[in-house]
Amino acid sequence: MPATTMLAAKKTGPAAASAVPAPVPGVGPSDVLVAVRACAVCASDLWGWNAPIAGPGTPGEWDPDNLGITGHEVAGDIVGVGSDVDPVRLGEAVWIDPITGCGECEYCRAGRQTFCPRVSIVCQGFAEYVRSPARQCRPIPDGLDYERASMIGDMVGTPTGAVKRAAVAEGESVAVWGLGPVGLGLVQASLIAGASLVAGIDPVGARRARAERFGAVALDPSDRAPERLLELTAGRGPDVVLCSVSAEGAVRTAFETLRLEGRMVTVTGHPPAGGEVCKWVSGSWGCDERLWPEVLDQVSTGRFSLDGYVTHTFPLSRIEEAFELRADDLENSFKVVVTPD
Repeated sequence: MPATTMLAAKKTGPAAASAVPAPVPGVGPSDVLVAVRACAVCASDLWGWNAPIAGPGTPGEWDPDNLGITGHEVAGDIVGVGSDVDPVRLGEAVWIDPITGCGECEYCRAGRQTFCPRVSIVCQGFAEYVRSPARQCRPIPDGLDYERASMIGDMVGTPTGAVKRAAVAEGESVAVWGLGPVGLGLVQASLIAGASLVAGIDPVGARRARAERFGAVALDPSDRAPERLLELTAGRGPDVVLCSVSAEGAVRTAFETLRLEGRMVTVTGHPPAGGEVCKWVSGSWGCDERLWPEVLDQVSTGRFSLDGYVTHTFPLSRIEEAFELRADDLENSFKVVVTPD
């Protein structure tokens, strides 16, 4: 049986948090309790990091004031089950798919829970234990440790969902703006989809180097990136633009480089619109459940690789250092993971 108390990260001010004692979450009939072994810091966690304390947070909501704050890239072991969950799952090593729907609406029944009107996020994972709906906990593929498994939802699922949304086809050219962990996933997913050219654009040299190792042509946005994209695509512009940056100027430039009748998908920020300009634009969020069999097969076979993503690991007691490094040192950090002490 798990303990009745645990340590969990508690936001104490702008860019400040500490690990504090807290009750272990209770589980409902269809829930499980997961002993957290790894929770990675996502770029989306950073929006609330520098903000004032919001509280009091409502448990389960995307609120940095909650115990466990916004941690949602989680892997661990099931140590408790609700009354409706098969007890055979006790001890199972799992990663948590963070985007959960109601399970009943037309979208959920079609495996498209990201469209559910009652969609929510399994979070509060910067803690020793986290509660999750049992259906969101998926077995860790063979060969993956907890750290890499914690990233499957965001670092594999989100990029794959965006590439599917953009309908990247065999032989097409793709430009990926932003080469952080999600952007590197967009590079990999585009190549898996059959793109003949993937150009990655990022100002951080270390991130460009990572993209090159995966097969992308890496461009520095300060060094004629729009002109070089035209040169690489015979003057037309890329067939597809995938954007993982939120800066308005960069998003607009990305849109302008897209060829006429091309397709642009953003995973953050706000997609621009060009009025009468004939370009297709959409946002994309997460990964639909219907895509997971294909995605997990790519991870299991190594076609989509998370090797080398994790650059730093911190214990929960050093949560502030983990966030500071992820936010401030883009040259030397990539994925930063928090583990129990």
